Amino acid sequence: MQIYDVCTKKVYEKDGERKVKFYKSGIMKITDSGRIYIRLFHQPEVDFHVFEKTPKLPTINSED
Repeated sequence: MQIYDVCTKKVYEKDGERKVKFYKSGIMKITDSGRIYIRLFHQPEVDFHVFEKTPKLPTINSED
């Protein structure tokens, strides 16, 4: 399984210098079977399933 951080960024100015701050807002998991999920921290215990853009969403087995 691969796990990635999902982040948002805030661009601000401090002492006349432009700075960027990244905030961790969730994680993305890619399972060994290739399924991709995103979990956002503001909605705990909810996994969002990620699919390639297709005209019709596939039916998935939720036991994975």
